[in-house]
Amino acid sequence: MKDINFLVEETPFEEGLKKEKKSIPMAKVMVMALVIAIGIAVLLTPGIYVRILEGRAAALEKKLSDEKYNEVRAVKAQLASITGKVSSKKAIINAIETQNVPASQILLTVQNALPSGCFLNSVNYNGKSVTIKGIAESSFIAVDYMANLGRLKIFDTVNYSLSIEESQSDVEFTLNYTLKSQGGAN
Repeated sequence: MKDINFLVEETPFEEGLKKEKKSIPMAKVMVMALVIAIGIAVLLTPGIYVRILEGRAAALEKKLSDEKYNEVRAVKAQLASITGKVSSKKAIINAIETQNVPASQILLTVQNALPSGCFLNSVNYNGKSVTIKGIAESSFIAVDYMANLGRLKIFDTVNYSLSIEESQSDVEFTLNYTLKSQGGAN
Protein backbone atom coordinates (compact mmCIF):
# COMPACT_ATOMS: atom_id res chain seq x y z
CA MET A 1 0.00 0.00 0.00
CA LYS A 2 0.91 3.39 -0.65
CA ASP A 3 1.54 5.84 2.05
CA ILE A 4 -0.45 8.97 1.58
CA ASN A 5 0.70 11.95 3.42
CA PHE A 6 -2.12 14.26 4.18
CA LEU A 7 0.13 16.94 5.45
CA VAL A 8 0.58 19.49 2.84
CA GLU A 9 4.03 20.84 2.74
CA GLU A 10 3.30 23.48 0.24
CA THR A 11 0.39 25.73 0.77
CA PRO A 12 -1.36 27.29 -2.16
CA PHE A 13 -1.82 30.59 -0.29
CA GLU A 14 1.84 31.06 0.48
CA GLU A 15 2.42 33.49 -2.36
CA GLY A 16 -0.44 35.74 -1.17
CA LEU A 17 1.01 35.81 2.34
CA LYS A 18 4.41 36.79 1.05
CA LYS A 19 2.90 39.71 -0.82
CA GLU A 20 1.09 40.92 2.32
CA LYS A 21 4.20 40.76 4.46
CA LYS A 22 6.03 43.26 2.30
CA SER A 23 6.91 46.49 4.14
CA ILE A 24 5.19 49.87 3.75
CA PRO A 25 6.29 51.62 0.59
CA MET A 26 9.14 54.08 0.99
CA ALA A 27 7.05 56.97 -0.42
CA LYS A 28 4.53 56.63 2.39
CA VAL A 29 7.29 56.69 5.00
CA MET A 30 8.80 59.81 3.49
CA VAL A 31 5.45 61.61 3.27
CA MET A 32 4.75 60.70 6.90
CA ALA A 33 8.17 62.00 7.98
CA LEU A 34 7.60 65.21 6.02
CA VAL A 35 4.20 65.75 7.65
CA ILE A 36 5.70 65.22 11.11
CA ALA A 37 8.58 67.62 10.31
CA ILE A 38 6.14 70.31 9.09
CA GLY A 39 3.96 69.84 12.18
CA ILE A 40 6.93 70.25 14.50
CA ALA A 41 8.06 73.34 12.57
CA VAL A 42 4.58 74.89 12.81
CA LEU A 43 4.50 74.27 16.55
CA LEU A 44 8.01 75.59 17.24
CA THR A 45 8.04 78.64 14.91
CA PRO A 46 5.87 80.94 17.10
CA GLY A 47 7.97 80.19 20.18
CA ILE A 48 11.18 80.93 18.32
CA TYR A 49 9.71 84.17 16.91
CA VAL A 50 8.59 85.29 20.38
CA ARG A 51 12.06 84.69 21.76
CA ILE A 52 13.59 86.72 18.92
CA LEU A 53 11.21 89.59 19.67
CA GLU A 54 11.96 89.39 23.40
CA GLY A 55 15.66 89.61 22.60
CA ARG A 56 15.09 92.71 20.45
CA ALA A 57 12.95 94.31 23.18
CA ALA A 58 15.66 93.66 25.77
CA ALA A 59 18.26 95.22 23.46
CA LEU A 60 16.09 98.30 22.94
CA GLU A 61 15.46 98.58 26.67
CA LYS A 62 19.20 98.45 27.29
CA LYS A 63 19.76 101.19 24.68
CA LEU A 64 17.07 103.41 26.24
CA SER A 65 18.63 103.20 29.68
CA ASP A 66 21.81 104.69 28.25
CA GLU A 67 23.01 107.96 29.78
CA LYS A 68 22.70 109.90 26.54
CA TYR A 69 18.89 109.76 26.90
CA ASN A 70 18.84 111.32 30.41
CA GLU A 71 18.17 114.76 28.97
CA VAL A 72 15.20 113.44 26.99
CA ARG A 73 13.76 111.87 30.14
CA ALA A 74 14.20 115.16 32.02
CA VAL A 75 12.43 117.12 29.27
CA LYS A 76 9.64 114.55 29.22
CA ALA A 77 9.17 114.94 32.98
CA GLN A 78 9.04 118.74 32.62
CA LEU A 79 6.50 118.41 29.83
CA ALA A 80 4.32 116.18 32.03
CA SER A 81 4.54 118.77 34.82
CA ILE A 82 3.57 121.63 32.50
CA THR A 83 0.71 119.59 31.05
CA GLY A 84 -0.62 119.05 34.57
CA LYS A 85 -0.47 122.79 35.31
CA VAL A 86 -2.24 123.63 32.05
CA SER A 87 -4.95 121.08 32.83
CA SER A 88 -5.58 122.62 36.26
CA LYS A 89 -5.81 126.12 34.72
CA LYS A 90 -8.16 124.80 32.06
CA ALA A 91 -10.36 123.38 34.81
CA ILE A 92 -10.45 126.81 36.50
CA ILE A 93 -11.41 128.53 33.22
CA ASN A 94 -14.17 125.98 32.61
CA ALA A 95 -15.48 126.55 36.15
CA ILE A 96 -15.62 130.31 35.50
CA GLU A 97 -17.39 129.75 32.19
CA THR A 98 -20.01 127.55 33.83
CA GLN A 99 -20.84 130.37 36.23
CA ASN A 100 -21.28 133.05 33.56
CA VAL A 101 -23.30 133.02 30.39
CA PRO A 102 -21.43 134.50 27.41
CA ALA A 103 -22.42 138.09 26.58
CA SER A 104 -22.96 137.19 22.91
CA GLN A 105 -25.52 134.59 23.94
CA ILE A 106 -27.35 137.15 26.10
CA LEU A 107 -27.41 139.76 23.31
CA LEU A 108 -28.64 137.23 20.76
CA THR A 109 -31.36 135.98 23.10
CA VAL A 110 -32.55 139.50 23.98
CA GLN A 111 -32.62 140.52 20.32
CA ASN A 112 -34.42 137.41 19.08
CA ALA A 113 -37.18 137.76 21.67
CA LEU A 114 -38.16 141.24 20.40
CA PRO A 115 -41.71 141.45 19.01
CA SER A 116 -42.45 143.85 16.17
CA GLY A 117 -43.08 147.38 17.41
CA CYS A 118 -40.48 147.05 20.19
CA PHE A 119 -37.00 148.59 20.10
CA LEU A 120 -34.06 148.42 22.48
CA ASN A 121 -32.16 151.44 23.78
CA SER A 122 -29.58 149.61 25.90
CA VAL A 123 -28.66 146.22 27.30
CA ASN A 124 -26.41 146.11 30.38
CA TYR A 125 -24.93 142.76 31.39
CA ASN A 126 -22.68 142.25 34.41
CA GLY A 127 -22.37 138.47 34.45
CA LYS A 128 -25.18 137.87 36.95
CA SER A 129 -27.98 140.14 35.79
CA VAL A 130 -29.26 141.89 32.68
CA THR A 131 -30.91 145.30 32.50
CA ILE A 132 -32.83 145.96 29.30
CA LYS A 133 -34.13 149.42 28.41
CA GLY A 134 -36.32 149.96 25.39
CA ILE A 135 -39.33 151.59 23.76
CA ALA A 136 -42.53 149.83 22.69
CA GLU A 137 -45.42 151.19 20.65
CA SER A 138 -47.86 150.11 23.38
CA SER A 139 -47.85 148.58 26.84
CA PHE A 140 -49.18 145.33 25.35
CA ILE A 141 -46.08 144.99 23.17
CA ALA A 142 -43.84 145.68 26.19
CA VAL A 143 -45.65 142.99 28.19
CA ASP A 144 -45.42 140.62 25.21
CA TYR A 145 -41.65 141.17 25.14
CA MET A 146 -41.46 140.48 28.86
CA ALA A 147 -43.44 137.24 28.33
CA ASN A 148 -41.08 136.20 25.52
CA LEU A 149 -38.09 136.66 27.79
CA GLY A 150 -39.87 134.87 30.64
CA ARG A 151 -40.30 131.74 28.51
CA LEU A 152 -36.57 131.43 27.96
CA LYS A 153 -34.60 129.04 30.14
CA ILE A 154 -31.65 131.40 30.47
CA PHE A 155 -33.36 133.86 32.81
CA ASP A 156 -34.45 133.25 36.36
CA THR A 157 -38.01 134.58 36.11
CA VAL A 158 -38.55 134.70 39.85
CA ASN A 159 -36.42 137.84 40.21
CA TYR A 160 -37.36 140.52 37.74
CA SER A 161 -38.58 144.09 37.89
CA LEU A 162 -40.48 146.13 35.36
CA SER A 163 -40.95 149.85 35.15
CA ILE A 164 -43.08 151.36 32.40
CA GLU A 165 -43.21 155.05 31.61
CA GLU A 166 -45.63 156.27 28.98
CA SER A 167 -44.50 159.32 27.07
CA GLN A 168 -47.02 160.63 24.55
CA SER A 169 -47.62 157.54 22.37
CA ASP A 170 -44.63 155.29 23.11
CA VAL A 171 -43.99 153.23 26.23
CA GLU A 172 -40.50 153.20 27.73
CA PHE A 173 -39.67 150.10 29.76
CA THR A 174 -36.84 148.79 31.89
CA LEU A 175 -36.49 145.10 32.64
CA ASN A 176 -34.08 143.60 35.19
CA TYR A 177 -33.43 139.86 35.06
CA THR A 178 -31.08 137.71 37.05
CA LEU A 179 -29.48 134.85 35.18
CA LYS A 180 -29.48 131.19 36.05
CA SER A 181 -26.04 129.76 36.70
CA GLN A 182 -25.19 127.98 33.43
CA GLY A 183 -23.08 128.25 30.31
CA GLY A 184 -19.62 127.21 29.17
CA ALA A 185 -18.34 123.72 28.56
CA ASN A 186 -17.95 121.40 31.54
